[in-house]
Amino acid sequence: MQAQTNFKTGLRGGFNMSYIEDVESTGRAGFYAGAVGTINFGKFYTMQPELNFTTQGAKDVWLSADYFPETQGGKTDVPLNYLGFALMNKFNLQSFFLQAGPSFEILLNNSRYTRNKFDFNLNMGLGYDITDYLSVEGRYKIGVADVINDDSFIYIFQQVNYNSVFQVGMIYKFD
Repeated sequence: MQAQTNFKTGLRGGFNMSYIEDVESTGRAGFYAGAVGTINFGKFYTMQPELNFTTQGAKDVWLSADYFPETQGGKTDVPLNYLGFALMNKFNLQSFFLQAGPSFEILLNNSRYTRNKFDFNLNMGLGYDITDYLSVEGRYKIGVADVINDDSFIYIFQQVNYNSVFQVGMIYKFD
C-alpha cells in the first residue's frame, strides 16, 4: 500500500487565557495568530508545523520585595509576547481530531521580571473539521521554563513559575 500525502497551508488564530503558575496571579486574556502547514500522511495522521505569535503572561502577579524592591511586595502585570514554532501531531477520527506536540518560543518583549528569553512547551488539544478548509480547535499549552526571575539558578529546591495557556480558535486551510 502506498500512502498519499497531501499538503495545505493556512492560518490559525483565536483567543487565549494565560497564567503564570506557582505564583499568586490572575489570568491574562490575549490572542494568538499564526501560519500552519498540514501534511496529511493518510486517513488517520497529519503533521502540522506552525509559526505562531501569542500573548501570554499574567495580571496582578505578586512579586516579592526580596527580589523586586521597587514593587514593595505588591502586584503588577507581567505581559509576555512570544514568537514560536510548534510541530503538532494530529490524529484524525472522522471529523474530530486529537493533537499533541512540542513548541519552542522566543520572548519578543523585555520584562524586568522574566528570567528566560526562551520557552519550551508541551501542547495538547482537540478539534473539529467543519469543512475541508475550516476547523475549530481547543488547546492547552504548558511551558517548562521559569518565567519569573525570583529564585537562584539552582532549580532543585526552587519553585518554577511556568506559562500555562488555554487556547480556543479556528484554522483556515488554503487549497
